[in-house]
Amino acid sequence: MYEEVHGSHSLAEAGVKDANELCLGDNLGYMKDLLDRGYAGAFRLIYIDPPFFTRSSFNASVSVRDKNGASHKVHHLAYDDKFDRSLEYYIENMVARILLMRDLLADDGLMWIHLDWHSSHYIKLVLDELMGEKNFVNEIIWQYKSGGSGKRHFARKHDSILVYSKTSRYYLNVPKEKSYNRDRKPYRFRGVAEYKDEGGWYTLVNMKDVWSIDMVGRTSSERTGYATQKPLELMKRIVLASTEEGDLAGDFFCGSGSLPEAAQMLGRRWIGCDSEEIATSMARRRLRKAGAEFDFIRQEEVKPLSGRADVAVMSVDPLEDGRKLYKCRLIDIVPDIDTGSVQMKDRMHVEEALKADRLQFADHVLVDPEYKGSFEAAYVFDADSGEMSFISGGDFAAVVVDIFGKEYEAEIVNEQIINE
Repeated sequence: MYEEVHGSHSLAEAGVKDANELCLGDNLGYMKDLLDRGYAGAFRLIYIDPPFFTRSSFNASVSVRDKNGASHKVHHLAYDDKFDRSLEYYIENMVARILLMRDLLADDGLMWIHLDWHSSHYIKLVLDELMGEKNFVNEIIWQYKSGGSGKRHFARKHDSILVYSKTSRYYLNVPKEKSYNRDRKPYRFRGVAEYKDEGGWYTLVNMKDVWSIDMVGRTSSERTGYATQKPLELMKRIVLASTEEGDLAGDFFCGSGSLPEAAQMLGRRWIGCDSEEIATSMARRRLRKAGAEFDFIRQEEVKPLSGRADVAVMSVDPLEDGRKLYKCRLIDIVPDIDTGSVQMKDRMHVEEALKADRLQFADHVLVDPEYKGSFEAAYVFDADSGEMSFISGGDFAAVVVDIFGKEYEAEIVNEQIINE
């Protein structure tokens, strides 16, 4: 059953254009398969937040508790941006992906490439060559408060987002923003609409190319703990500016899923891809919580894990329509932890937490209430929610996802047997 639930998915048979998709795998192969499936020119918006050639590794952080209940942050490798420390290799990788994105982009679509000072100047020249210098639309400066500072340079507090079209017929809905009058007093110019708020008098003008939007804060409700997570406000602005309801948006370095979630919230179709298991695990959870329906695709068969998870059936109540109401709970998980991906200073916290309470390593539970050999999650439950209730007309299956994104086919057991 494990290979049937989690085995490789034939992309040539994987759904239709109207279905949202999230892929775990290499975006190069995935984009080629999308082209084979008829997605050429289908995307009104393609946004990517690729590695910046920082020559660094980035982590996702999770919290675990020791036997005394004290919480400790554990940093787990999210992705590696070292590219063998070769600029040529980095550019070659980006060129190959930009070419495929160009083929996927609609004639009236826009491509948004999110970078920073490490690589934006290199990739700007690449985009001028591949997309056409005349098709450069904007450089958006995303300004934020957080970030690095030092005594030998001015504080680096912005990223650059390069915007390119495929043709001169691109769609762009430039939003309006407030422009306060001098001294905040009314001008009373004929034919110019003026407004007043607590800050004074202002007019509405086309939005400028410098956007001041806060990063995702440590206490923000949307924070996933994933490195380089981008705020929903930024993603929504991009989606609203370059798509209409029902359009298809793509993000092929989607991380924990900010762009797909923004597209989902705004009534757009979306496709996301990331090569890291912990990233797509976070994305799956947040997208399910947002009510999204989508196909989850794995390019490669999952590697066998040495861990396991157990879900107990607490009660089964028959319903009038012949189906049954199940109440279940997660009773155990033995996680398969790759300590090599955990920072050295945090490994002791992992070991202590395993001894204190293994269940804290479970993040969420996916349930397919009508399992027929191919797993399709219809429910997502927080692992610590206690009771999981769902209706099933036949067999059901459950998959437990740990805090590092690894998945375990759950063994379904009867709680009455356990208690006896």
